[in-house]
Amino acid sequence: MKIAAGTIVELTYTLSIEGGEVVESSEQEGLLQYMHGNEELPPRLEEALAGGEVGKTLKMTLAPEESFGPYDVEALTTVPRSDLPDDAEFEPDTWIEVGVDMEDEDGKSGTYEMEMRVVEVNPESIVLDANHPLAGKTINYAVEVATVRQATDEDLEERHEHGPDCEH
Repeated sequence: MKIAAGTIVELTYTLSIEGGEVVESSEQEGLLQYMHGNEELPPRLEEALAGGEVGKTLKMTLAPEESFGPYDVEALTTVPRSDLPDDAEFEPDTWIEVGVDMEDEDGKSGTYEMEMRVVEVNPESIVLDANHPLAGKTINYAVEVATVRQATDEDLEERHEHGPDCEH
């Protein structure tokens, strides 16, 4: 079966950054599964996989703009300690979940859970970073197609877009 929109694809992969440091791989994390055409991979990588079959291998380097985006200094947020629970403890380079009030493209407001990295801890505030950990980095992908199958109804349900009114 060829990779096309609506197929579920599993890849063995190695993701490394400039200089060769391996950031993630299927050896550590298991196979990477995605639904083709569902914008779950960087677009250029997904385009290169289109039409491929089991056994197809691919090596590709993506600039920050093509993968996890450029590093955005505006994604840094300083939160006063007075806005945090008194007993909250934070350590630099750890991740915390934060409820963020946002408006979607339809104008509906809601609170979304977002993971942010603690950058700095001060007596009066903490600094949080909403950038992806790989933002601003050139990414090297090495992938091999392990499986390709048609998406089931269950696959489609699992991958639907979750908004503020989603019931699950």
